[in-house]
Amino acid sequence: MSIQKQDWQDWKQEDITRAFYSACNERINDTKEILASSAGIDQTQDNFLRGFIAAYSEMLDFKVEDMEDD
Repeated sequence: MSIQKQDWQDWKQEDITRAFYSACNERINDTKEILASSAGIDQTQDNFLRGFIAAYSEMLDFKVEDMEDD
């Protein structure tokens, strides 16, 4: 499946898309606060939280250009 750059830009301006991205950013910030206040207590939990932050950050940084090589 191919996504056109203009379609991607249009989609990112939709209200629902902007609300979704805002919710993702809020989850990242909440998770950072949890990690900041509890880091070192449970290494497994720390790793999970760091992975959570990394996954959401990667999703938010996605660009349609990343698909052009496929």
